[in-house]
Amino acid sequence: MRVLITGAAGFIGTALQRALFARGSLADASGTPRRIEELVLADRADVPLVGPHQHQPLPCRRTVLRGDLADPGFVSQLASLAPDSVFHLAASLTLETEADEPRAYRLHVEALRGLIAGFGKPPRLVLASSIAVFGGDLPATVGDGLRAEPDTTYGTHKAIAELLLADYSRRGRVDARALRLPIVLIRDGAPSPAVSDRIAAIVREPLAGRDVVCGLHPQTRMPVASAQAVARALIAMHDLPAERLPHDRALNLPSLSTTVAEMVAALRRVGGDAAAARVRYEADADLQRVVDSWPRAFTSDKASALGLHADADVDAILAAYLAERRAA
Repeated sequence: MRVLITGAAGFIGTALQRALFARGSLADASGTPRRIEELVLADRADVPLVGPHQHQPLPCRRTVLRGDLADPGFVSQLASLAPDSVFHLAASLTLETEADEPRAYRLHVEALRGLIAGFGKPPRLVLASSIAVFGGDLPATVGDGLRAEPDTTYGTHKAIAELLLADYSRRGRVDARALRLPIVLIRDGAPSPAVSDRIAAIVREPLAGRDVVCGLHPQTRMPVASAQAVARALIAMHDLPAERLPHDRALNLPSLSTTVAEMVAALRRVGGDAAAARVRYEADADLQRVVDSWPRAFTSDKASALGLHADADVDAILAAYLAERRAA
């Protein structure tokens, strides 16, 4: 089995790469586990090469292809590989999408259409979608059945992609399914201006011995998931038989609902008082307004019934992050 990961350089792609190495197989259309023989990692950035564990041999071939999915030529190159399975993680950040909508549309929508047009045998495809497909006057808890009404261009593109994949699946061009993700923690590396990264920085920076300014009120509540939980859920979504998917083929990832104060308390338990003291609160009205527009909780009875579950607590998310850093 040949498996393609787009956006493989990101921290979700890295967690998925490691999870697939550890798993070693994926279900085919009949539900039979098939050994992964080649993992194709595609991104415009350098892809971190990880193994299942340090010093263990790779269980399959690994091919790295560098290019931009906003480029139709690169999309055609990937499609010509005829992968059996695709995990489509490539995406532009929300602020980048707002700044350059034409390029983001090529990446989020046209790349999907180009991939599917170029595939020979229809693959099974899992899209990393987003909580951003929801907008407007949201309830505190977003669950199954809520209509997609995005408030951002990024969310609009994800909603379009979900609809396209459902239609192409109906037509037999692909066997697709979409998993809507909340705020995913914790991206390693230098801080970025992305809202999700500013949230991740609340715990990442103190754990690295650096001070951080938190622009959110301590009682701000939001839904989060670890990159490791997301990787497990993406694989579980892949292996689901098509008949068990909802009609629109999209599910929310049940997520941990937590507050900034709870994140800092977990940070104190892991890193001690010195780490917690590195968090300084300084109100940022714009950041607070954005996060307050999001749901406080993200759930799905359908996904839970299929075995997709939230992280236990923030301590578990921090433990998974630190374990991944040690294994890198």
